[in-house]
Amino acid sequence: MTGSGELPEDAVAGSGAGAAAPVRDARRAGSSSAGINGTAREAAADGQGVAGTHKVTGAAGVSGAAGMTGDAGATGTNGAAGVAPTVAGAAGVARTAAGLARACHPGPTAAVTTLVTALVAVAGWGPAGTALTALAVLTGQLSVGWCNDAVDAGRDAAAGRTSKPIVAGLVSARTVRVAAFAALAVCVPLSLACGVVAGATHLVAVAAAWAYNLWLKGTAASWVPYAAGFGAVPVFVTTGTPGHALPVSLPVSLPVSLPASLPVSPPAWWAVLAAALLGCAAHLANVLPDIETDVATGVRGWPQRLGPARVRLVLPLPLLAASALLVVAPPGPAGPARWLALAGVAACAAAGLLLARRVPVAPFAAAIGAAGIDVLLLAATPGVVTGG
Repeated sequence: MTGSGELPEDAVAGSGAGAAAPVRDARRAGSSSAGINGTAREAAADGQGVAGTHKVTGAAGVSGAAGMTGDAGATGTNGAAGVAPTVAGAAGVARTAAGLARACHPGPTAAVTTLVTALVAVAGWGPAGTALTALAVLTGQLSVGWCNDAVDAGRDAAAGRTSKPIVAGLVSARTVRVAAFAALAVCVPLSLACGVVAGATHLVAVAAAWAYNLWLKGTAASWVPYAAGFGAVPVFVTTGTPGHALPVSLPVSLPVSLPASLPVSPPAWWAVLAAALLGCAAHLANVLPDIETDVATGVRGWPQRLGPARVRLVLPLPLLAASALLVVAPPGPAGPARWLALAGVAACAAAGLLLARRVPVAPFAAAIGAAGIDVLLLAATPGVVTGG
């Protein structure tokens, strides 16, 4: 089948000869020429006839051209033309959706959203406040992930990263860029609905992540946005907890009511520092698999300057330091549960270090596991929500 939907010239010629033969036979037999000519005139008047059969593809369209009417050929053509764009359009939408799903960095997006949502749930935000937090954090993370892939599209193509959806042709850089700004626009009112202070804190963290994508990623200060973003989590939890948050008006009605008259309590200093250290660890773990290609494309952030070997050795340190703070810094004696949690973090760090060469994503998975343990420590430790 040709791309234009027309038959080859020899098939057209054959169709013409086949159509002429019955006419000659009919004249020899003394058939009414008016009937034959009338049929020919009707076909020509309708713009069908032999020309109409040229639009019919497949074996039936070639061998049975003389027996098919122009109307049947036209109907078949129009039906195929109607179905093909519909199928192609559905396939294009599905391909774009799959590309956007991969471009949002689904692993980090899901991990951060889940951990923060779990923390506010344990802190007593209630079902409505927890759902609102999940939406705010999710849209913020989506905007950050899409921004990252849109900004890095040129470098990813130069490095031959065909696993990236833009490089693979699943979605265009423009579509990803539009999606990033759309998610950011939705994130703003959702964040502020959690409370003015909490919402502003979350938006500062999102802005820091955008600054990383647009500028700080290639500098020695690439760790700062991660430390600021993770360090903002305890601030968000304490200032947005029902009883401390200030409500704002939204264009839609949300099932959450947060009083504005109660004072805001700062989080414990050790909780903020521990979260910031976890952010540094997440930065190292997230960049580790791509250090060599990053350096080849001119990215010289903190992990790239250290190099893969040093990053593997340094990565466990902020994980262990954050967990140690959560064990020894809170008031009161550290019970067996805290020491057991510290041992769990040490096991995660060791596993990530040992598997890093064979499994590139192992350090990041280990960092997420350690962060999950630390979130449980934060939630179970008095002083995190009310200050220490």
